[in-house]
Amino acid sequence: MQKLIIILSVLVLGLFFRANGQTNYNSEMQNALNEFSAAHTDGSFEKAAADFDKITKSNPDNWLPLYYSMLSRTLNAFSLEPKEAVKVSGELEKDYDKLIEMNPDMSETLTLRGLFRTVKVAKDPMNYGMVLPSAIIADYNEAIKINPENPRPLYLLGQFNMRSAPYYGTDPVQYCPMIKKAKQLYANHSVEGFAPGWGESNADEILKTECGE
Repeated sequence: MQKLIIILSVLVLGLFFRANGQTNYNSEMQNALNEFSAAHTDGSFEKAAADFDKITKSNPDNWLPLYYSMLSRTLNAFSLEPKEAVKVSGELEKDYDKLIEMNPDMSETLTLRGLFRTVKVAKDPMNYGMVLPSAIIADYNEAIKINPENPRPLYLLGQFNMRSAPYYGTDPVQYCPMIKKAKQLYANHSVEGFAPGWGESNADEILKTECGE
């Protein structure tokens, strides 16, 4: 009987600690995502990234904290000086390998890689403007192929093509239908838990400023 009581006690404690760990994860992720959302207006993406890094350490098998840390640093890199921005993008390539080991959502992961590689093109077009665009476009196209309902790779591909159009002597407006379709996908886009759901406001801004919507 005493053995049975000990076994039951261990099982109950195990369930408690697992539940408590999950509760901590949920609250920590929500706080970090709140920080991430605020960073869009005050620019504190590095602070958000540090919060996600802490969650990554205690949840090494969960891809979402590392994904959001990388996304935060990617967005922050666009505001850095070229040399530092290129350095950050290179470091994110190494983090990408770690992310792949966590069995992530590949549509979202490829979209993220396309975005952090865009940092190099935007900040140092002389060195990267000819060598990276095909890889970036390939990442977005593969992400769309994996999940045609994901609006993020579609709107980012449209945006990338718009920014590249002047270099090829083409009209950026021809890519507005891609942004419009992405907006429609956002309208039907349901997000569960802490899954990625960002980008709609950016697509709205492009439609307003570039497409006259």
